[in-house]
Amino acid sequence: MLLALLLACSGAKDDTGEAASSITFLSPAAGATVPAGDVSVSVVVENFVLVSPAKHNEGEAEGYIAVSVDGAEVLQTGDTQFTVTLAAGAHTLGAELYYTDGDALDPAVSAEITVTAE
Repeated sequence: MLLALLLACSGAKDDTGEAASSITFLSPAAGATVPAGDVSVSVVVENFVLVSPAKHNEGEAEGYIAVSVDGAEVLQTGDTQFTVTLAAGAHTLGAELYYTDGDALDPAVSAEITVTAE
């Protein structure tokens, strides 16, 4: 039991042995129903430093989140809390980490949830 707990807490590693970057939606929850209009979104980013999309530090493990609604990018942000505008209906929210030079991480680090706006 203790071994399982230790393995669960150890976190994913990339092929260099470093802790892998990750992004996860905190709110709204997957499958949630939210009010149509402006929706507050929160994500958790691990092992990656978020900075303003305008900042450029070549070679650093830092960057920004590209936020999409239904596959179309709507926002680039260096914050883990942001707002998207949703019309009534089902929507897919996506978030992907990018380096400050605009390159996506390889392999891609992203998260996606579906919510319904009413």
